[in-house]
Amino acid sequence: MFKAGFADNYVVQVRRTLLQLVALGLFMTLSALAAGQTFVIPGLLTGWTSSVIYFLLMCRRVKQSAELPPGQALASMRAGWLMRLGFIIAILVLSVQVPGIDFWAAVVGLFSLHIVLLLNAVYIVVCGLIANFGK
Repeated sequence: MFKAGFADNYVVQVRRTLLQLVALGLFMTLSALAAGQTFVIPGLLTGWTSSVIYFLLMCRRVKQSAELPPGQALASMRAGWLMRLGFIIAILVLSVQVPGIDFWAAVVGLFSLHIVLLLNAVYIVVCGLIANFGK
């Protein structure tokens, strides 16, 4: 079972990341709209939606694995990785096959989760450096 402190922090982090994903998705869509590049919006939304689903699948797998013994947790994580990779490949194939979806816009949308996680990591490092500056 989850420990109380871990579960609370986990839920907070998942919600925060989802809100940041929503903000990035809105920013990308509104930026494309403002730039007059409306043809990329379906691709951006396809990739962004896939990124959100990928994140939720990953969160579900982490929660399930935390409740399993180590050996079963490792097997579960490996199976989940393969399923998520298959999901990403299916979305990329879909974006190539469907005429109204721009492939490169879908790729940018797929990387929205990675962008959010990278920005969070940079924020954590910078805050840590500032807090320890002069000590």
